[in-house]
Amino acid sequence: MSVRIPVAPKYETRRLAINIIEDFYEPTVMLPPLYFHINPQNFNINYAKKINRYQTFNAYVEEYWGDELDTITCNASTGAFISEDLGLDTIGRSKTDPYFKFKDILDVYRNNGCIYDAKGRVLRKGKVVVFFDPGTYFGYFENFTYSESGDSPFKFIFSFSFKVQKSYTGV
Repeated sequence: MSVRIPVAPKYETRRLAINIIEDFYEPTVMLPPLYFHINPQNFNINYAKKINRYQTFNAYVEEYWGDELDTITCNASTGAFISEDLGLDTIGRSKTDPYFKFKDILDVYRNNGCIYDAKGRVLRKGKVVVFFDPGTYFGYFENFTYSESGDSPFKFIFSFSFKVQKSYTGV
C-alpha cells in the first residue's frame, strides 16, 4: 500500500497552515487546515548535528551521532480584531474571526494532536502537521507564547517552536 503524503492547497502567495491527521500509515483522516490570517514575520528551520567532542591523552576525539530533530521557529500575529458593529475592537474580540482562528491554533498546541476522554486519558494520538511553501512537516509543538502589545492593541503577537519528526519538501 502506498503512503499518501498530505499537502496543503497551492496558492500564489506563501501560506502557513497547521493541521492534525489520524494515522500516517493508514488512509488519513484530515481536519480542515487552520490557515493563518497573516503570514509569519519569520519562519526558520534549524538543522543540528549530534556531535560529542572530548580530549584523550594524545588528541581530541570527535564522535558524530547523526542529526538532531529539526526545529521550526516562527513569529506571527493574528489579524486585526474587527467587529461588525464597532470596527477595531478589544472588548468584543472574542466574537471576531481572527480570535476564533487563534484559539483553534492554541488548542492544537495544548493538545498536540491528542484526543482525551472525560478523565483526561489519551484516547487517540494524531500527528500535528505544519504546511509552509512546498514543505510538509510532521512533529509536535515544544512551546507557544503569545502577548498583546500596546503598540498594536487589536491583535495578538505569538511565536512557537515545533520539533520536526518527518518532513517532505519539494515542488
